[in-house]
Amino acid sequence: MNSGTTWLLLSLAVLSACGEPQQAHETEAVFDESSIDSVWHKAKLRGVAFRAVGQEPGWLLEITNGIEILLVTDYGEHRTSYPYVEPVVHQEERRTEFITGDDDTIIEIRGVPCTDTMSGEEFEVSVTIKQTNRELHGCGRALF
Repeated sequence: MNSGTTWLLLSLAVLSACGEPQQAHETEAVFDESSIDSVWHKAKLRGVAFRAVGQEPGWLLEITNGIEILLVTDYGEHRTSYPYVEPVVHQEERRTEFITGDDDTIIEIRGVPCTDTMSGEEFEVSVTIKQTNRELHGCGRALF
């Protein structure tokens, strides 16, 4: 099964279990965009299949199937691009992991609804990014 098919099946399973996506209405000042709608739409137009955001410190994650996993942390101060890796899917647990090649970053996407702590926006899935020296928590959604 190729990466696009794997990701599509995972996304459909997570989304069908979580209900209809919510529309974004708040601003996302951390990355200096005029609105979340435009940020998410622009990411989709760039080919991003999944996007997540988190707070304290502000971070964002963009996964482009077959190309890269982009992680921007500390309010945009640090930007790390990892080569795309196939996800490890745990269907029974409604959980997917992306483990970077050097194992220093593990991205866990769980099929559990999530609310952004700053904006109150609702998302389909919860995201945890585990790094050697910290753990980041946030929310995300598939963009297709």
